[in-house]
Amino acid sequence: MLVKVDQKGRFQIPKEFRKRLKLKKRQRLGVSMKGNKIIIEQPRDSMVEDDPVLRGMIDNPLHSKVKVTRELLEKLTDEQWMGL
Repeated sequence: MLVKVDQKGRFQIPKEFRKRLKLKKRQRLGVSMKGNKIIIEQPRDSMVEDDPVLRGMIDNPLHSKVKVTRELLEKLTDEQWMGL
């Protein structure tokens, strides 16, 4: 199936795929590359745990200069997914 990429590099996952995978609005998805293929998958807990910055904040919250909250971790993971 072919889809168009917009000016910001976004594309829409076809409705049939969203239904089959039971994707919800604004759900996070993992994106990776294998050769010249883009792989989209539902995120696993290990994806966040593999990030050294987030892992360090979780393991050593006293060494962090900011208060580690669920909201902060969600914001950081959102930024990581978007490549910011």
